[in-house]
Amino acid sequence: RKDGNTETLLSFLEKELINHNISTKSISLSGKNIKHCLHCDKCNETNRCIQDDDFNNIYKSVLKNKGLIIGTPVYVGAPTSLIMALIQRMTYVSFNNNGTLSKKVGGPIAVAGKTGHLTTVNCLVDFYLVNEMVIPSSNYWNIGIGVNKGDILDDKKAISYIKRFAANISWLLKKIEGEV
Repeated sequence: RKDGNTETLLSFLEKELINHNISTKSISLSGKNIKHCLHCDKCNETNRCIQDDDFNNIYKSVLKNKGLIIGTPVYVGAPTSLIMALIQRMTYVSFNNNGTLSKKVGGPIAVAGKTGHLTTVNCLVDFYLVNEMVIPSSNYWNIGIGVNKGDILDDKKAISYIKRFAANISWLLKKIEGEV
């Protein structure tokens, strides 16, 4: 949802990364059209999907960056179906094109009401691992609690987890670049 709790928590992450001199680019899936993977193998050695929707522009943007952080609300105990369509297609296109996501730095963020956080985080961690991506940690899971718009602003623990996550992402990216 535009300006929802997940987007708000991600904005804290973005501000922290910028404070650590890490440039960012946010992509919201709100209003995007992303179809599910057809497993057609037409992406083999083309590094793009044949489906005509918003996927290829997002994927192209991801490939230009050193990292990828995925945040999702939890509506029904798991990542949203839109996120799942995106990461399944990214996985398949990457796999069919020599692992284009390999070595990117990132991690998941989940915002839910009462439950579903860890199932969602675990599902997204699987995406990172199967794509040979590097996941820096935080001092707890990257989760937040929020039902109504703005609730996440009251979740001080979530904000502290995300700030720590941003610091660790920054440190790792700088280490990889030889700056630390």
